[in-house]
Formats: sequence, C-alpha cells, structure tokens
Amino acid sequence: MSTLFAELYNRETVEGRFNANRLLELLKEDPVYRVAYKKMEIPKNTELNSAHILDEHIHFLEKGIVAYEYEDQIISFSSEGDILGMNDIFIPKASKYNVRTITKTIIYTFSKQDVLNNIFNMQEGWLFLYLNNQNYNILVAEKYMLMRQIGKTRLKNILIDIAEKYGYQDDDGIKIPGCFTRKDIANYANLSMNSMSQICKMLENEKFCVIKSKQFILLNRNTKNRNALTDCKSVKQRKD
Repeated sequence: MSTLFAELYNRETVEGRFNANRLLELLKEDPVYRVAYKKMEIPKNTELNSAHILDEHIHFLEKGIVAYEYEDQIISFSSEGDILGMNDIFIPKASKYNVRTITKTIIYTFSKQDVLNNIFNMQEGWLFLYLNNQNYNILVAEKYMLMRQIGKTRLKNILIDIAEKYGYQDDDGIKIPGCFTRKDIANYANLSMNSMSQICKMLENEKFCVIKSKQFILLNRNTKNRNALTDCKSVKQRKD
C-alpha cells in the first residue's frame, strides 16, 4: 500500500501542502472546518493525562517541549508544531502513554471527534492521517534499534539527536537546553544514573561533549565530531 501512495503522492509534497500547521489553521479559522477550541498554558512538569487534558481531545503544540512516557520510560519528545493525541486513532495502546511537560507549554486543544470528522472530509486529510501513523511506526522502530546499541553509543546518538532537534549554537558547540535534565536523558537512554555518570565522563574525556551548569554541550571544534554536528541543519542559531 505504501508503494501505491508513493506513486500517487510525493511525501514532501503532501506534507508541504497539508501539515500540522495547515490543519491547525483550518480548524481555527476556516468557515467550513472551524472547530471550537481552547488555548491553554500548561506549567512545567505537568502530567497532561493527570490533568485530564488528553481525554477525548487532540492538541497542537504552539510552544514548549513534552515527553511521552510509557510505564515511567521516556519514549520520545515533542515540541512546537507537533500534535498530541493523534496516535491512538490506529494504535489503542498509545492512549496509555503519559505526556509530561518539561517546559512551560502552550497548546490548542480540540475535540478529537470533531477534528477527525473534519479530517475525513478534507481532500488530503486521510493521507495526513496515514503519514502521521507511518511516522509514528518509524519512531517506534528507530527507538527499538537505538535500544539495541551499547550504552555509550546509544547515549552519543541520543545526545546528537536532541542537539539536532532542540539545541542551539554557542561559542563551544551545540548546547542542549537545560530542560533536558541528566535524569530524563538517562531515562530516555534506558541507563541507570551510575551508568550515565560513567559514560558522561568517557564522552568528556573523548572531547565529544562537556557539561556546564548541568547542560550538555556537544563540541564541534574537533574533526571527529564536526561531521555529526554540522549536519544538524535544524539547530537554532541564537545567543545563550
């Protein structure tokens, strides 16, 4: 089936024309597809499930970062432009995930049923759902492969991935925001705090990274790490 879709639509074209931001715009403003919503500011370290914010709703992240957790294990992170509450449409187990804010977060929340009714009536809505589900499956597969790596390699790859998605440049390298605590990164990497500390010392000795004021900085001044770090095209250039 994916081959058929690939023949009919180019993924980049579909996502460029109909993505989460476009869907949010339609749901907020389009006279045909407009749905009632609430804009909410959620404090840091709030479990959205416990606050009943996720019950029967879909949420668009305008600002902030959240962690997906399953049985106290961090599975992934989401941030600006992502949608919460969409994965359980095809995967019932996804509804058992806990979502915790790791920064102050702003979300738009809509009735899930109203959103789905509109998506199914949109020309490219069903393709959007298909690609969203496919992206989720890719995420699960990538996390599975990551967990099969040895601890040191796993942590290095996780730090590079977080730096690519959420980091910003400073004088020494790519700085990972302080909201990604050592405890959360260890949890995401499935490492004990003792193992985390030992591996961090190794990575610092190898000049892969330094830790200043509890923040990871991935160094880009040596050839060994330059290729990995300069490929981080989405890194935000801003002052610390």
